[in-house]
Amino acid sequence: MIRRVFFSLPLALLLITAVGCGYNLRGTVAGAPEFTDLRLQLPESEPEFERVLLRSLQTAGIGVHEAGDANARNFPLLAIGPEQFSSRPASTTVQARAAQITLQLAVRVNLTDGETALIDMETLNVERTYYQDLRNIAGNREEAELLREEMRRDLLAQLMRRLEAAGR
Repeated sequence: MIRRVFFSLPLALLLITAVGCGYNLRGTVAGAPEFTDLRLQLPESEPEFERVLLRSLQTAGIGVHEAGDANARNFPLLAIGPEQFSSRPASTTVQARAAQITLQLAVRVNLTDGETALIDMETLNVERTYYQDLRNIAGNREEAELLREEMRRDLLAQLMRRLEAAGR
């Protein structure tokens, strides 16, 4: 019995320390905003971004309504612009080919409650750089797509933190 307590005490201290320093698992919401419902205005062309955003908002316990919903006009309006994705070479090889590629994903957001701007129109962005293998073009494309998905999650995490701060 004493051995079990002796071995479980460091684990309990580790968990308390991890939670106390702000650690949370990837994909979980650090905190939820004060408001419980939002009207959402999204561009039509971003189904993947919309899917991940809706899941994040639902995980945070926020009810989502369409921007034109007459029954929800008392809720704050979150307007999100289209994703802006760009890539550019960060470094080149001696043959003038791109050795490193920098990817950037940005989105403009605005949160208003009636006439009050809770989040002024601002651009959230995420940037990643990766090495391009010149012998594996298909692998480079897959890596870029995986990085884009990860960048989208990071962008949504930024948005959720901004919503949390605006809701206080």
